[in-house]
Amino acid sequence: MMRPVSLLVAATLAGLPAAGIPSAALAKDLGVRGASWAIAEPDLLGAIEARLLEMQRSGALARFELEARERARRTLEEPEPVPGIAPARERRSRLLDPAITVERDIRTPDGTLIAAAGTRVNPLERIELARDLLFVDGRREAEIAWALAHETPAKVVLLAGRPLELMRKHRRPFFFDQRGRLAARFGIAATPSLVEQAGTRLRITEIPIEDAHRAEAPGGTPGGQQGE
Repeated sequence: MMRPVSLLVAATLAGLPAAGIPSAALAKDLGVRGASWAIAEPDLLGAIEARLLEMQRSGALARFELEARERARRTLEEPEPVPGIAPARERRSRLLDPAITVERDIRTPDGTLIAAAGTRVNPLERIELARDLLFVDGRREAEIAWALAHETPAKVVLLAGRPLELMRKHRRPFFFDQRGRLAARFGIAATPSLVEQAGTRLRITEIPIEDAHRAEAPGGTPGGQQGE
């Protein structure tokens, strides 16, 4: 038969109260060691509100709002130029196949399959390009003049410059290629560039344009300005 002492040791090792021995009898008040505080988490929203009130009293909040509005205005008025774009030096033309490969099935809302994953789709086989695209550097007046003189319907796409200022001045839409996505898609590296439909492909033509102050050769003879 197991002795009470042995039973107590076994129960202690097992983490359980010994049979017949009240658990309270095994507890011992060790008292308080050192200082103690209640567990509490800081109120994050309260801290943010206090910080905003402090900024409002000091005037820092008003300055921050003014700077934010100014940055937004500058971004709208003069977006960051698309990097890697230079003036065209010679007339060059190439063809681009605009077809894409569908990565996943495309279906209508009722589940009808339009194109299965892996299908190669060329949008120009179904629709026509409604307008030519004219990619220009809006900082060069000669390129803007060339774009405005384009005879067929076209969209003027800026790769640099001030689109809102040009719209106010010429009273017509000017688009800006944000982050150079269109330039990358069409491989535009020089301006001005004309993008037009050629059957089921796109023809991209770089057209050199001289600046106005260089258009006159010595003796008053017009320089070799080319246009479309």
